[in-house]
Amino acid sequence: MPRRAAVNPAMRPTVLIVNQTPGIIDASPSVAHLLELPLNPLVRNHCDTMHAAVQFPLAEAASAERLRRDYAHKAGEELVVVRGVSVKYRHPSTITQRAFAQVDPTSAHHPAHNLATRSRTIATVCMELKDFSGNLTFSGSFDWSFGRMKQFLV
Repeated sequence: MPRRAAVNPAMRPTVLIVNQTPGIIDASPSVAHLLELPLNPLVRNHCDTMHAAVQFPLAEAASAERLRRDYAHKAGEELVVVRGVSVKYRHPSTITQRAFAQVDPTSAHHPAHNLATRSRTIATVCMELKDFSGNLTFSGSFDWSFGRMKQFLV
């Protein structure tokens, strides 16, 4: 049976090659958004706007970063996977995108408590992508499942 690598709760989503290729970068710690994606030749579509296919990983990476920031210090070796996604593309983007993410208030208190008392829990992260002009270009939510790594790897 192949060995599986341990989950690293400190790993930032921006180190993944799928997020490095389009140019997703960490935002400054002093701002409200988590990640940025500059408009560059790799992410432009035939209409000279940012392609929808790169907005989705920006949103997914920012939702993962939100969970990492909020819960990594409370989790041990937890496996975190996306279980569901709901998105709406709002307006075309012609400039750098900024990713904003917040854990849904109805699920915000559950993950920390459940990680301490149960073997599994869920959290929903609400996402918005906005350009530097403040225009909402993407909104959605990512449902994440947390579980003790042993349960998923057996």
